[in-house]
Amino acid sequence: MHHSNSDISLGVAIGSSTQISMFVVHSICVVVGWIMGHPLDLNFQLFETTTLIMTVLVVAFMLQDGTSNYFKGVILVFCYLIVAANLFSSTLFMELTFVSGFAEDKP
Repeated sequence: MHHSNSDISLGVAIGSSTQISMFVVHSICVVVGWIMGHPLDLNFQLFETTTLIMTVLVVAFMLQDGTSNYFKGVILVFCYLIVAANLFSSTLFMELTFVSGFAEDKP
């Protein structure tokens, strides 16, 4: 009985954090971008959608047994750093592509 209660609480925690990140944080970013004059939208590309799905799966697998330790925490921090590095490199690639004019050559 105790194990099923922890499963329910884990499901609620993971679902709530995903919903908050999708609907609250992104909506606030859109409004702040609109106020600052930088157009943002909620049109998620393949990279953002895949990253969100993969992070939810990693957290679900890490918390599946209901225990935590320092090793799992370190793995989650490294996953966060990998996602941040990929996001940085993809935005840097897009900026370099548009600045150098490669995107302008295509019809």
